[in-house]
Amino acid sequence: MEQNTANKTTKTATKKTDSTAIRFDKVFMRKISKLVDKANKKQFGRKVKPKNFLVNLLCLADDTLLEKVIQKSQEESLTSKDQDAIFLKENLGRFSGTKEEFDQKMRELMASFLSQNPA
Repeated sequence: MEQNTANKTTKTATKKTDSTAIRFDKVFMRKISKLVDKANKKQFGRKVKPKNFLVNLLCLADDTLLEKVIQKSQEESLTSKDQDAIFLKENLGRFSGTKEEFDQKMRELMASFLSQNPA
C-alpha cells in the first residue's frame, strides 16, 4: 500500500485579529498607569485594564470635548511655516496690495519693532 503524499495540501492557520498595536511614550503610559492603579483600588471585581479605561474614557466623552481635542491636536501638529501660511491666507485679503508688498511691509514692521526693542 502506497501513501499518496503528493495530493495532500497543508492548511495554514490564519489568525483573524481585530486589534493593532499602538505605541505611546513613557510619560503618557505613566499617567495612564496611575489612573488605572487608582481605578483598581477597590474591594470587589476584576482588575481594570488600560484598554478598558481608555475605551470608557472615549465613550463617555461628549462631541464638544472630542471636537476640542481634535482641534487642539491639529493646531499642535502645525509647523512654523504652516502657521505663516495660515496667517498670510487670513490677512492677505485685508491688505490692499500684492503678496510681495505685504512681505515688504512685514519686514519693515519687524525691523522697526527690533530697533525699538533691542535684545
